[in-house]
Amino acid sequence: MSRSIRSGILAFVLAAGVLVLAGCTGLPFSAPALTHEVVLRVPAGKADTVARQLGHRLDVAGITERSIGTDGDRVAVRYTPPKTGGAEVEVREDLFQAPGEFAIRPVTAVGEDAAGSGDCTQAAERCTAMTEEQEVLRLGPVGVGDKDLDTVKAVDVQNQWGVQVDFTESGADAFAALSGKAACEEDPALKRMAILLDGKLLTAPSVQLECGQSLSTSVQISGGFDRTKAEQYAALMGAPLPDGVQIVSSKP
Repeated sequence: MSRSIRSGILAFVLAAGVLVLAGCTGLPFSAPALTHEVVLRVPAGKADTVARQLGHRLDVAGITERSIGTDGDRVAVRYTPPKTGGAEVEVREDLFQAPGEFAIRPVTAVGEDAAGSGDCTQAAERCTAMTEEQEVLRLGPVGVGDKDLDTVKAVDVQNQWGVQVDFTESGADAFAALSGKAACEEDPALKRMAILLDGKLLTAPSVQLECGQSLSTSVQISGGFDRTKAEQYAALMGAPLPDGVQIVSSKP
């Protein structure tokens, strides 16, 4: 082979190499820009735990475009809200800082005579809560708490959104005891259980059971929720945060 032919082949190979490289560098991967940011201050030594729980919350709430980073006692969450019908879903600040404390308590009295402390967080032995109908309920000690939850998810049942809570084995036993006791109450007004999130009443359903029967493995919570509210409630219940998580900055 002549020197001129070998030179021509070499030039062609080099040119092809340049074309291949140009093709690779001409199609860079570009991640979508994240439009929102929340920076949190967390208790000492809890940053990794908070980051992990927030990741679970965002998964349940359908926020897939996000990043979570830690720096000392700070956790930074950058995200883009999901859209429904072309419009951004409102992401409440509670999603990032609310403890997500779940509780079910028995209803022990109803009406004006039920007055008492309005603090229904788990530390309270007994408390009172008010329904949307302005009904005052006195509540007994926590029978089922967030440690009794196995899985929590938003569900659509017959075109009505709600939250399904599945209990652990010990949680199912505790729920059976609570619902069984309510079923045997002689006063129909006391055949109820109050379901609370962070000390706030979500619903207080009646227990439609005969004495001797009970509920155990799961419960569905509804109350006029749309999909977004159901998903964000499920996110809070399914991934509790330690006390003391606070937002220090957010944008936009």
